[in-house]
Amino acid sequence: MWGTRAQGVSLVGLVVGVTLATGMAMADGPQNPFAGKCNRTATEEDVEGAKGAHKAARQFYERGEYARAIQYWRDVFNLDCNAVGTLLNIANAYEKLGDRQNAIFALEAYLERAPDAPDAAKIQTRVKNLKDLQQSQAPTASASATASTPPTSSSARPEIPPPPPVKPFGVAPWITVGVGGAALIAGAILLPIGLGNVSGVQKGANDINGDKGCFRVKNNATASYPLTQEQLATSGGQWFCYDKASYDQAVLGQTQTLVGKIALGVGGAAVAGGLVWELLFNKPVPQDEQKSGRVHVTPSVGPGMSGVLVHGSF
Repeated sequence: MWGTRAQGVSLVGLVVGVTLATGMAMADGPQNPFAGKCNRTATEEDVEGAKGAHKAARQFYERGEYARAIQYWRDVFNLDCNAVGTLLNIANAYEKLGDRQNAIFALEAYLERAPDAPDAAKIQTRVKNLKDLQQSQAPTASASATASTPPTSSSARPEIPPPPPVKPFGVAPWITVGVGGAALIAGAILLPIGLGNVSGVQKGANDINGDKGCFRVKNNATASYPLTQEQLATSGGQWFCYDKASYDQAVLGQTQTLVGKIALGVGGAAVAGGLVWELLFNKPVPQDEQKSGRVHVTPSVGPGMSGVLVHGSF
């Protein structure tokens, strides 16, 4: 009887030992936190809470706060584990953070839960590409031993360096400055020419008995040739010209003066606005965050809803 008990204890110990060894072996590698079946149905309160968490996650994702977005999308998945589409959102956010392993976990869990999904083949390709990128960056123990061996071809894709930052508005601010500068130059030329044409034909009280020139009068409707001292205006007034040539020159000079003033004002505003635009709003940014009207479209799936997430800066 004692021998039988000893054999039973030994057998139990062997089973426990094998179980522990298996568990330790499985624990050596990273475990998929999203794996497993969903054995419960979400209540109405769970679904409403999941919708609220999904909305908050989208807002954090749009602002580039991907870690916070992941927290809320994981809350969605914990509240409603049947919302498997949320795993795609989680994978997108992990990829934005550069965490390929957890992105792979989320995508693999999605494929496990929805093997017949319309996008299953696309997701499988995405998982393969992420794993290839991981392998291309992971150091190998045999790298030093095979340093002299010519490299063999591999299907792993190398990590593509991020593109250099770009200015969201390109050279548009400098074009504005250039146009404004040209307007300033035109105004600086036209204004003195116009003033010179006007002063060239404008006459004073000592010239009222001549036969050419233009005068400033109080009322050109009652003025007549030759003018009298009483008809002349001491300031302001209206134009009255003795001859057509003087009249044409005066009109031309006034037009040139007006256009010159407008060109100076518009040109100065364009130069100042272009410089402010360039210095304050045209700083280099990464191309994936470019604010030159580029729109980003990302799949977004939540409890009771699905579609795309459109975000960008305008």
